[in-house]
Amino acid sequence: MSGFTLLLVLLSAITHAGWNLAGKKAGPSIGYFWLASLWGFVLGLPLILPFTWPLLLALTPPIWAWLLLSGLFQALYIWGLAEAYRRGELSTLYPLIRSSPLILLLLGSLLLGSAERISGGAVLGIVLIVGGCFFLPMQRFADLRLSHYLNAATCFALLAATATAGYSLIDDLATRAMRELPGLQLHDAWVALLYVVLQAGSAALWLGLAMLLPGLRRQWRNAPPPLGSSLFTGVMMLLTYALVVWAMATARDVSYVVAFRQISIPITVALGICLLGERLNPPKVLGVAIVVVGLLLVVLN
Repeated sequence: MSGFTLLLVLLSAITHAGWNLAGKKAGPSIGYFWLASLWGFVLGLPLILPFTWPLLLALTPPIWAWLLLSGLFQALYIWGLAEAYRRGELSTLYPLIRSSPLILLLLGSLLLGSAERISGGAVLGIVLIVGGCFFLPMQRFADLRLSHYLNAATCFALLAATATAGYSLIDDLATRAMRELPGLQLHDAWVALLYVVLQAGSAALWLGLAMLLPGLRRQWRNAPPPLGSSLFTGVMMLLTYALVVWAMATARDVSYVVAFRQISIPITVALGICLLGERLNPPKVLGVAIVVVGLLLVVLN
């Protein structure tokens, strides 16, 4: 990857770690993230519309379909994220959520015929990133057993991870189609901004439909989400995904971008330990170290 792509992904990783921390501290719920997605759409669209109006008018029905599907995957990701964070530690679940999509994206690259763009060193790095995360739920090395992974928190984390792989592949296809629309001369950054704002609106639509369920409406009435924190999360989510989509436009393969985004894993583990008082133990240290080695392999290849 180029230095510019690395910078975009690094900034994205920092903002991603920041809004995950804010969501965990606020008491994650579907309502909280629905409000955050709505903030991103309502605040972002008026700011970028004067610069992207021709692109918006030129969007084709297939691109709108990609946006709706991406929003659905985003909503499933948010549901998995909220339910996982309600049940477990940020420093344990976040790495699992962030790393698992890498294997799915490698499989997706194989199916799409783009795997030849991924080097052997990068594949090894991706395997190390995923493998390192399996040490994180352990308190001691002697604790390696299925019960640490076969629980509700891990299941919701894997749902979020699967949804991440889904919307990452769709985002790459959709933004590629947007950049290839005839007669438009817009910078990749504007394409990325318009796409993520519309994606936030799509996710808010799907989450809004979920909020019609009696249980979620009751949860909203009993514990309304904090406006300030949801606003911060909405803005950071928008910035995070804009930077990622922009990086995808400059990378050889989307798997490289998604792989290097895992730099947010050691950042978030550190935030969970320092700011949320979560436990630091030898398996967690080893797991993070393996992830960092994997990241270096991805960057160098």
